[in-house]
Amino acid sequence: MNTNQLPIISIVTPSYNQGSYLEETILSVLEQGYPALEFFIFDGGSTDGSLDIIQKHQDQLTFWESKPDRGQSHAINKGFRMASGEIVAWLNSDDLLAPGALKVVAQAWQQNPGVGLITGQTEIIDQAGKPTGNIFGSEPNVINSLLSSENPVSQPSTFFSTSALKEVGFLDETLHMSMDWDLWLRIGARFPMLFITKILSKSRTWEMTKTRTQLVRSGPEHIRIVKNFFKQNPDFLTSIQKRQALGSGYLRKGRLDYEAGKWLFFRLDLLIAIFYGMKPTQRKDLKLFNHAFPAFYFSKRVYSYLHRKMTTIE
Repeated sequence: MNTNQLPIISIVTPSYNQGSYLEETILSVLEQGYPALEFFIFDGGSTDGSLDIIQKHQDQLTFWESKPDRGQSHAINKGFRMASGEIVAWLNSDDLLAPGALKVVAQAWQQNPGVGLITGQTEIIDQAGKPTGNIFGSEPNVINSLLSSENPVSQPSTFFSTSALKEVGFLDETLHMSMDWDLWLRIGARFPMLFITKILSKSRTWEMTKTRTQLVRSGPEHIRIVKNFFKQNPDFLTSIQKRQALGSGYLRKGRLDYEAGKWLFFRLDLLIAIFYGMKPTQRKDLKLFNHAFPAFYFSKRVYSYLHRKMTTIE
């Protein structure tokens, strides 16, 4: 790695009342030992002692503030607009950068000019910071992700080209759960993406994470993201692929609404998924459809049983 021409990497940390984990997050960035670093913290007006932690390290920060904002995406965008780095990323205040991650990203950046983003793997840790044995993050593919309505990209291990970010636009501030998926889809539609099979971050799983408490909100967001993607990239998918992408989105929303106890919505979601041509193939989806439409699936099982009996008699 050419240390004389290191790319500036700008890290943005949004935070709100995460004092229990904030200092560990801050140290995971500062202890990278990366000389071309910008580090921004945007606190939403915490009342739990977070300010004392931030002020303790303020001499090593590029900028920080603590005041109410319009949500996580708004806080991150404020940092993106202030950043002067060629590479930008955000690190939530309960996640960590893995040791040496920024040097790995910088080297990949130097060896692969023109990429729109670099992404790697994330080690999942528990509330106490101990590894759970799970690793998340795989190679991004825009078409496959749209068709499945699944996000294989690990957000804390993803670093964006600032030029690509400015071309496609910053985070959509109306999204609160799936803004990362939306952003990398927009970038991936126009720029090459690079996947590194190395752990670049650690993500903490505990009962108060947004993924645990607000995942159901990502259902309608996925569908809106897909529809917006079609408008921005009308020729990226075939008409059949577009129907599959929407069908997968409504099927995913149906799963989430079912888990949240939204019985009416989950049935409507599945009906729309069927309209777009989706059929339950996985065991969990077969159970879901059976629960939504018991009479239909009971009749179908009876018909299949009688058909087998008649075939055997013949």
